[in-house]
Amino acid sequence: MKRIYVMNGDGTQEYIPIHSQEKQIFKIGSEPSTNSSNSKPEDTLLTISDLTEKFSVSRLTIYFWIRKYLLKRISIQGRVLFYPNDIRTLIDNKKLVG
Repeated sequence: MKRIYVMNGDGTQEYIPIHSQEKQIFKIGSEPSTNSSNSKPEDTLLTISDLTEKFSVSRLTIYFWIRKYLLKRISIQGRVLFYPNDIRTLIDNKKLVG
């Protein structure tokens, strides 16, 4: 990941260009793994595309579930993401019924 350091009268500030962060925002609390498998670690946020694959539904259905408060979403830099534990809880509670 590229980093830019700027030294001024207030000290040193670190900047990370946005384009180098895009693939990093999905990890929480650790560096990305080098594992090339398709399995997602527990601390990886899920995207709408991940959910459409998991449930075999359209993006529109995911947005409908968000509007009906069936899914808790978080926004990071304009992206809609979901915690895996929230999805697991919904499945366990059988709230996601076609």
